[in-house]
Amino acid sequence: MLKGTVKLSALALSLSMMISGCALADWAKGTASHPSPPVDMSKLSPEERAKLEAEIKEDQARLAAEKQAMLEMSLTHEIGEQYLQFKPVLAKLYADNKYALLWQDKSAEKQFLREYAAMIASGISKRSAKSLEDLSQAEKDGGLTYDVLLSDAFLDYMYYSKNVSQQAQRWLYGANVYKPQTPSDEQIQQWLSAVKNNDVLTYVESLSTDNSHYRQTIQALSSMISASGLTPTGKRLAINAQRLRVIPDFHNGIFVNIPSYQLQYYRDGQLMLESRVIVGKDQRRTPVMYSKLSNVVVNPPWNAPPRLVNEDIVPKLKRDPSYAASHGYSILDNKGNSIDPYSIDWNKIGKNFPYRIRQAPGDSALGNYKFNMPSSDAIYLHDTPNRSLFSRKDRALSSGCVRVEKSSQLADILLKEAGWSDSRKQSVLASKKTTSANIRSDNPVFLYYVTAWIENGQTKVLPDIYKYDNTIGNNEINWNTVKKYL
Repeated sequence: MLKGTVKLSALALSLSMMISGCALADWAKGTASHPSPPVDMSKLSPEERAKLEAEIKEDQARLAAEKQAMLEMSLTHEIGEQYLQFKPVLAKLYADNKYALLWQDKSAEKQFLREYAAMIASGISKRSAKSLEDLSQAEKDGGLTYDVLLSDAFLDYMYYSKNVSQQAQRWLYGANVYKPQTPSDEQIQQWLSAVKNNDVLTYVESLSTDNSHYRQTIQALSSMISASGLTPTGKRLAINAQRLRVIPDFHNGIFVNIPSYQLQYYRDGQLMLESRVIVGKDQRRTPVMYSKLSNVVVNPPWNAPPRLVNEDIVPKLKRDPSYAASHGYSILDNKGNSIDPYSIDWNKIGKNFPYRIRQAPGDSALGNYKFNMPSSDAIYLHDTPNRSLFSRKDRALSSGCVRVEKSSQLADILLKEAGWSDSRKQSVLASKKTTSANIRSDNPVFLYYVTAWIENGQTKVLPDIYKYDNTIGNNEINWNTVKKYL
């Protein structure tokens, strides 16, 4: 083991009684790199070299841990014992900045705290609620302690804001799933650069959304907080506001609010198309997701997804193999060879069907059009031959994909941009041959789930078809504190 390493713990404790946190931090930096005696590695055997490298690595790790402990001790010396979420990061950050205050811009501070209070009102994080409460209690005295608590809460909010779009399905539709983590070094440096350039307000605003329904909804929340807490309507609005923040304003793209059973297609702020849709049943929910249309498939075949095959189709085939022919199903092996359903020993078929089931183009469950988009869940938009289902009030009926009533009109818009004439489209449809056309325009797709929001002063409410609103709890929140910052 390398010798000469200074044991810092006891010494640091006594030093902290006599000198400032800045001095402690500077001393910690100075202890990080004691030069070791030079070693001629070429004279060592492979075993000796490996042993020495392991000892060096171990020694470096110990030195780094001791340095970090010193930085955290110096921060405690400056602000006292505080319950921080990101103490290791803050200890180094404030030491590097000589314990200067980072929150000089009161407008940026106010904007951040409003967004943070709105996040906390949703009930997704008990830990964040504790941070806001600590902030509120430290605000009167201000100074470095309040500044550090602000930064601690801001790192929480920064991580949330940067990742909520990718994690929306987990964080905003389940109980106690969100767990704060340290933002990336790059993101922290972007913030510090904004501090240095006196542009913190712009950075804080960049972490939010331009969705107008989100803005209107959080603006209304404070009026729904009383001495007894947030009203039931307010609770629904609070969590749904966070669900709105993951989508942009309704300016460009295809937007499907799952519980509304409606699709809206916007171009440059203009509503190009509105259509009823069918979404996933409760057992096979349509996921919250963002993607982009990639191509339109005319006369798409339908390859039944494995879950549907095993749970729905195979039990019916076991009872009556003629079910395949009556519904246009082909049973194919892994080489694409057709399998006669009467040749299968159905009594030996277990939970996982060893073959694929396919419907031919022109007669498939996807109807005339399929609108592809990258999706880890194999979700897409498509037509359907069963048009009568669109007249139903409750249209949570599919296995997860979105069936579009006006799929022909949507295809018209996209195919014309791809250079297709109407006569070409009709000719391809009549041929029943599968033909695809790449999308020429930028068409983001937002599948989202919002059951309550404020629009032009009115509260809009939809049925909670997947019972997501009941999973979020916000009983451990000081509503007076939340109202103070909203």
